[in-house]
Amino acid sequence: MKKYFLLLVLVFSSMFASAQIDKILGEWYTVDDETGAVKALVNIYQGDNGLYYGQIIKVFKNGVENPDSDRKGMVIVKDMRAEDGMLMGGTIYEPESGKTYYAKISYNKEDNTITLRGSLDKRGWVGRSQTWIKEKK
Repeated sequence: MKKYFLLLVLVFSSMFASAQIDKILGEWYTVDDETGAVKALVNIYQGDNGLYYGQIIKVFKNGVENPDSDRKGMVIVKDMRAEDGMLMGGTIYEPESGKTYYAKISYNKEDNTITLRGSLDKRGWVGRSQTWIKEKK
């Protein structure tokens, strides 16, 4: 009986984690921490290798799309793995500074946003978090 209960718990927890990952996938607006202005639209997707990536599909300057930006098409989130309902183990590239950080992405069901944590260390202790807003189609 205990074996069946444990199996049932594992099945439900994996279904929950998978559902969380599905909600992270799609298009998200990045927002400037200081001004609140939209900076880019990033598509988070699963690659053929099973890892997750984020590619800039639109860039904005002063609230207006900049179709000539050299950042359009740039993959800034790389090599993320699904783990415990989050994406982790990969990196985020910050085009403004040219720096790459360890990354973790989690879904916030209360407000349908994601939190991306970029950090200097793999555990995420030294870094900062940013909230991205779901693109409404």
